[in-house]
Amino acid sequence: MSETTQTAGTKTANRTVRDVSILVVITLAAGILLGAAYTVTKGPIARAQEKARTQAQHTVMEEAEAFEPLEDSEALAQAVQTALDEKGLTATRVEQIDLALDKAGKTAGYVVSCSNSEGYGGDVELMCGILADKDGTLTIEGISFLALTETAGMGMRARDEEFISQFDGKQIREGESLVYTKDGASEENEIDAISGCTVTTSAVTKDINAALEAVRVILADYGDAGSAAAEGEA
Repeated sequence: MSETTQTAGTKTANRTVRDVSILVVITLAAGILLGAAYTVTKGPIARAQEKARTQAQHTVMEEAEAFEPLEDSEALAQAVQTALDEKGLTATRVEQIDLALDKAGKTAGYVVSCSNSEGYGGDVELMCGILADKDGTLTIEGISFLALTETAGMGMRARDEEFISQFDGKQIREGESLVYTKDGASEENEIDAISGCTVTTSAVTKDINAALEAVRVILADYGDAGSAAAEGEA
């Protein structure tokens, strides 16, 4: 091999090492900057999310004085999942159950967060406020969307007051579920579907039915789970 060829090879190897070194430095610097940005922003993001959640809780349960997460347990989670499976709500998850407390610290109702994966544009996640009567009737106090990425002008109409207000005060008797109709709601457990958006309407309806089932499980298997906890803390 000639001296010229060796020199050229050496220069090429040196450039390769230099280019790789520069790329490594840039990658490390980018990683450090991203890590620093995450550290700086995660606190404000968490606070903003918590604020949004609190606002949603008060939207769906206006009369509540405070909210407290229901103590989670494997037995409760399994019981709720079994109830959902029996109702055919296999694509719906109960994400969290909060107790709505009155001024005395006793349970006034329940706020249930659910997510259904069958939305047209992705998961439809909402929060539902529910009151429970002694005869087994459950009253929907209101709903508030936590995540909705449906098509603009179509499924996003689920956020419209005309649609949301249908749920306020709906009373669902024991053994019943909420259903949607395209022909005009005539029964207490019916709501009008969004015109041309039955996929979104179905996802919302399933979320709410999952919330209703979760409250039924709590009342049937655990009694007034919140009152005992609240009184114990008083």
